[in-house]
Amino acid sequence: MMNTTSATSSQASENIGLLSATTMSLSGMMGSGLFTVLGFAFLTAGTHFPFPFLLAGVAVFFTVYSCAKISAAFPAKGGPAGYIVTVYGDGFIAGWMNLFFYLGFLISTALYASGFTEFITVLTGNFFTPLDLKLIGAALVLIFSLLNLLGARIVGIAGSIAIGLVFLALLGFSGIGMAQINFSNVTLLGGSFEGIAIATGMLYVNYQGFAVVSSAAGSMTDPKKTIPRAMIIATLLIVCLYVLVSWIAIQLTPISLIQTNPGNMLGISAKLIAGDSGFIVIGLAALLASAAAVNATIFTASKVLGVVVDAHPKSQWLGKLIGEGQIRPLLISAIIVIGLVLGFPLEIVGKMASMAFLILFAVMTFGHLRIRQQTGTHAWILWCGVIINVSLFIFLFIDGLKSNPSGNIALIIGLLATFGLQLSYHFTKAAKQ
Repeated sequence: MMNTTSATSSQASENIGLLSATTMSLSGMMGSGLFTVLGFAFLTAGTHFPFPFLLAGVAVFFTVYSCAKISAAFPAKGGPAGYIVTVYGDGFIAGWMNLFFYLGFLISTALYASGFTEFITVLTGNFFTPLDLKLIGAALVLIFSLLNLLGARIVGIAGSIAIGLVFLALLGFSGIGMAQINFSNVTLLGGSFEGIAIATGMLYVNYQGFAVVSSAAGSMTDPKKTIPRAMIIATLLIVCLYVLVSWIAIQLTPISLIQTNPGNMLGISAKLIAGDSGFIVIGLAALLASAAAVNATIFTASKVLGVVVDAHPKSQWLGKLIGEGQIRPLLISAIIVIGLVLGFPLEIVGKMASMAFLILFAVMTFGHLRIRQQTGTHAWILWCGVIINVSLFIFLFIDGLKSNPSGNIALIIGLLATFGLQLSYHFTKAAKQ
């Protein structure tokens, strides 16, 4: 949890403006997905145009719209967890979903930490052993967990610097790559509906971080305006950037090279267009993006945990477990993330994160229907968001059953475990009363 003094919050509120808020959203979305999952998604979709990135951006925009309308009417602290409480109240459903929300952000943090170690390998070859890489990933999580003790302002500044450098690297890649494309050979053909749908679900996790900025609502002078603007601006920027960069990489990288190392498709493409220097720049950009995403998502996870403890009367058992102060909740979060990093390969963690947030955003958007008159939101937009999220989840889940069911099993265990915890305390509390 992020318990700061009123003086600190006041000071932070003078520094969290639209620019910092937008970069916080960007840092949540600028994770390792573009650098590590792109190759897997391209091979799954089999298309020469990044339809999955574009469609994933369109899909998440319905959720962005929903969250923006909620935050404009009810700028709840705690980010997405606060939105769950807003639409469902502080009862059983919100308590269960926020426990699962917390787990979802931890899975995302594990994805970004795994992406970081993946590109350590890309840049150094076989210099580090697999155990060394796991320890590096664990150290990264611990470092940024401790950095979060310094508050929202430091998180925002760190994210701004990292994301600025990543943007420059990707814009440079785009400029050099665009000059080398033979437009007479460009094609939009290829791909199947099922493959594109599965790839869209895989890439969905790249956009889920748009809501991390809402976790800093208490550190803004005007969160009702700043948060929705930041989320919408950041989402539009990142969709355009992802589509452009992935399209250039697809056009310039032979499929035979992608098949040899799908986790490093962007690095391979950078080496083709700019030699070893381009390869190194993209590799360093991937490290920065992954680190910034770890920083932003573990910050949001701690806020979600705070909402679970403070906003839900039937979750006070968790407050007793984590105690007072900031260090223990962050250490608990870090330990869970490290366990996920050690236990699952990057591709499986990526699918788990996407499926988790597809469930959560579907539930949140459905709940928004209950209060849509208070937020002034069109029902058909919310229904579109619910249907799209559920559909993508089904495609990913079926694909997981065919390819590697371990991620599906772990996700179901997490969903049932959080349900069981909340249900157990619910009945225990009722029996005492």
